[in-house]
Amino acid sequence: MNAAAAETREPAVAFMAWVGLGILLMISLVAFLDRQIISLMVGMIKDDLQISDGQIGLLQGAAFGLAYPLFAIPLGYASDRFSRRWVIFLGMIFWSLAATAGGFANSFTPLLAARIGVGIGEAALGPAAISLLGDSFPRHRLGLVMSIFSAGALLGSGIALAIGGAVIHWAGQGLTLPGLGHLAPWQVAFIVTGLPGAIIALLVFLVPEPPRKSGGQAGTVPWAELFAFMRRHARFLSCYILGFSSLQIATWASLAWLPAVIERSYGWSIVQVGATLAVFTIAIGLPGQIGNGMIVDRLFARGIQDAHLRYYAGVSLVAALCGVLAPLAPTAYLYLAILIPLKFAMNFGGVQAATVQIVTPSAMRGRMAAIMGTIAATIGGTSGPSVVALFTDHLFRDDAMVIWSLALTNAIFMPLAALLFWFGMKPMRTTVAELHAVR
Repeated sequence: MNAAAAETREPAVAFMAWVGLGILLMISLVAFLDRQIISLMVGMIKDDLQISDGQIGLLQGAAFGLAYPLFAIPLGYASDRFSRRWVIFLGMIFWSLAATAGGFANSFTPLLAARIGVGIGEAALGPAAISLLGDSFPRHRLGLVMSIFSAGALLGSGIALAIGGAVIHWAGQGLTLPGLGHLAPWQVAFIVTGLPGAIIALLVFLVPEPPRKSGGQAGTVPWAELFAFMRRHARFLSCYILGFSSLQIATWASLAWLPAVIERSYGWSIVQVGATLAVFTIAIGLPGQIGNGMIVDRLFARGIQDAHLRYYAGVSLVAALCGVLAPLAPTAYLYLAILIPLKFAMNFGGVQAATVQIVTPSAMRGRMAAIMGTIAATIGGTSGPSVVALFTDHLFRDDAMVIWSLALTNAIFMPLAALLFWFGMKPMRTTVAELHAVR
């Protein structure tokens, strides 16, 4: 009997593990709410601070992507050695205060600093939460479990659009507060969405802290052994991380610029853009996030040990086609309709997280999640928003052409991801077989 099929006979998962998953889902939602709110306010921030699309790209991409690599690996090590709940709690306090600080920025530099702070704090969440979940559930359920956790990003993105539009409408021309002076609507939105996270952070202590399942106790596996594991499986890990990084570039490009595309190309107001994209993001993305995880889990349970990469090698090509055709649509509604398969496929966070957990011994999972997340954040999170801005500013030289800049990004990076996944399928099967033999 293969590894996946044998594992399906494990005992039922404890009720509190599901409760913990729900709390981590909520925390992930808050993280993406704070991270994504800026995408709705591109025009307002540009006008108030007199900055370019390129600088907006830095605020949405590099500010997070440069901070994450510096802190994700040490925080991943902390997740392997110390209480993962405390790692998440302290990170959440930090990023919530940094997000709030963005509401008091009155120029590009302090706003950039605040967005870097958000990246530093959020670097704690992924490694610690993924490690917790990896030890709370059996391997054959990790695709679904990680997809549910990753749905927080989707819900946070959608809610950011809805709340952002509502707050901007409510704030009108801005608010004047005692001791704070006049705040622009976009500043109010940062404050309103940032502060609650510092309170919600306390919920993390309701999440169970399970024992490490395999591969040694917390903190006992040296870095040399981790690096040896990575060298032994370098071909799989290279294809895995570069493939998902390519998808991250296209995904972050869409998250950062889709509101501006609708506003500039189809003339919608910020309120209309926010409300519509919130519904679109959740209505299509949530089934995608859960559905992608369930499909991959089912394939893996049937003995297809490269299911995670095999599945995305195919759907990446379908998504690329949709991304290229969408700009031909004469209306915003038709544009979004063509993007439905792409939006469904783009919710791959759970599959990406589950893939590395399936092949990694338990005592290395925090650091592996941090290293893989660091590379993906550096390549995808930093490059995605900036690539679109680069095409708009220097290739098309017209802000109205951002719709084609986004299409060009999809046309380049999604087929590249498919090719990398195809090359990674065979080494993934070898890696999965080795871990099962050790277990």
